[in-house]
Amino acid sequence: MLLRRRRTELRPLAEDEVYSRSYGWRSDEVTNVRPRDPEPEPDPEPVKRLSDRALRDAFRLRLDRRDAG
Repeated sequence: MLLRRRRTELRPLAEDEVYSRSYGWRSDEVTNVRPRDPEPEPDPEPVKRLSDRALRDAFRLRLDRRDAG
């Protein structure tokens, strides 16, 4: 058997009470926050150029390590 609890009705709230519950208490001391200037991006690292031979050798070395492990 399902028991249902009786719901108690809340008293009606005034508009200022609803506002204060929704947004909280507001103070007259307002602090303005200024957005920070973006930090300069670091210079990109120079790209290392690989010869075809060096790239092929590095790939073969990686394949050999994968097969051995």
